[in-house]
Amino acid sequence: MRRREFVRAAGSAAALGAALPACAFPPDPEAPFTLWTWVHGDRDRDTAAWRERFVRLREAGFHAVLVGGGDVDLVSGAARAEGLEYHRWFWTMNRNGDAWVQENHPEWFTVSRNLESSLDHPPYVGYYKWVCPSRGPVREYLRGRIADLAAHPAVDGVHLDYVRHCDVILPRALWETYDLVQDVEHPEFDFCYCGGSYRAHILL
Repeated sequence: MRRREFVRAAGSAAALGAALPACAFPPDPEAPFTLWTWVHGDRDRDTAAWRERFVRLREAGFHAVLVGGGDVDLVSGAARAEGLEYHRWFWTMNRNGDAWVQENHPEWFTVSRNLESSLDHPPYVGYYKWVCPSRGPVREYLRGRIADLAAHPAVDGVHLDYVRHCDVILPRALWETYDLVQDVEHPEFDFCYCGGSYRAHILL
């Protein structure tokens, strides 16, 4: 896609309230760019309303949507009906919306150097509730969740977000936003010191 066409498509998406698109590079280097955008699936829309939204995205030049949450069959059906690929957007280590893990395995959540769990004391924002990848059961659980999503016949792909620990130091431009000075690593933002992490014995 030519630069001018890309900017026009991105501008159209912004006018629709969509996020700035992600560009996917197809296997054929001679093929044109494809345009994708994130979509939150947890919206109170019926099939007609989803199709109307996806028509506008397709007409703006998009080829695929990365959908977080929502009814897979409903949203994927609407996307495919309008000629868009349907991909799932998966929060990996940040399990804010995962009620099952929070209720059944609070010990899976990361622990700061202050020995506070991110489940009970999320850093920066209320939805920063992270599990620790050092724990085998965490890795097994996440593999299962991702495999289940990928096995759904309507899903063209699964894309992982938050594949990391919480930020120990935020980008400089965000310090004022959170009224912080992070010229050193502060213990309340330094993870992970849970029992499953190699860092835990630093504090013993």
